[in-house]
Amino acid sequence: MEDHIIKLIFGVGILLGTAGTILPVLPGAPLAFGSLLLAKILNFSEISWWLVGVFGFFTLIGIVLDYTIPIATTKKMGGTRYGVVGLIIGLVVGIIFSPFGFVSIIIAPFLGALIGELIYDRQNHKRALKAATGSIIGYFLTSGYGIILCLSMLVVFIATDIV
Repeated sequence: MEDHIIKLIFGVGILLGTAGTILPVLPGAPLAFGSLLLAKILNFSEISWWLVGVFGFFTLIGIVLDYTIPIATTKKMGGTRYGVVGLIIGLVVGIIFSPFGFVSIIIAPFLGALIGELIYDRQNHKRALKAATGSIIGYFLTSGYGIILCLSMLVVFIATDIV
């Protein structure tokens, strides 16, 4: 294969990683980083090892944030331990059912947090809804981080290898 076709394949891998920050079927930033790393290892990229390491570091941070930010935002919005446990159960359910659409990765944690909060206090629906909304806010925050990270990888890849 010609080099430019192989570079295009790696670029598509990074682009798919960007899509994966929103679509739960794809692993997002790890896919983008894996494409970038593989391109460097196979000598199809001129990006420096230092920059690959920086992107690897921020990818690891993104993986941690994917699981911690929704919990933190749920707590920040008034969630209790019951809501957080419900959120975690909802995350697992959302991941299991993610092939059925990206809605499951948003709705399942929201419903889990909502149900957990309602188990804690059946009378205060407004507080339960507010706490559950924190899970959606957390999802969008982590998605934003992932999109920015993946687009940064794509821009650097294009700037160093395509242009």
